[in-house]
Amino acid sequence: MLIISHRIIHENKKELKMARLRQEGLTTREMELIQVLWQQKEATVEMIQAKLPNRLEGSTIRTLLQIMEDKGYVTHEKQGRANVYRPIIEQQRVQSSAMKHIIQKLFGGSTELLLARLVEDEEIDLDDVARLREKLKQRKGGTS
Repeated sequence: MLIISHRIIHENKKELKMARLRQEGLTTREMELIQVLWQQKEATVEMIQAKLPNRLEGSTIRTLLQIMEDKGYVTHEKQGRANVYRPIIEQQRVQSSAMKHIIQKLFGGSTELLLARLVEDEEIDLDDVARLREKLKQRKGGTS
């Protein structure tokens, strides 16, 4: 009976790990860690811990970093007794992916609805709109 229970637990852990790998994007905690790595370029668990706004135990950070490594967001190498972690995915790529996800899930795929919400909630002002308009002109090759 113990062997069967152990096998079931092991299989469930494997399923959870695979589900984690299939999960799109980063969790809030993972995002906090990768932001530190983007700023620092590389860091140990202790360095990450010191930069986080909310205190996390080192073991929690290690677990999250392992998950992020399994997902393909970070890598590490051993330097002395410590692991040094580096991001292997660009910040812009994560931002683009998150934005597409938000637009799809919350705004039915409509960028216009997202922008309208930002205007209505006063998260964007006329200066922001002018800068966006200029970027759009540049993207279109100078035509308006």
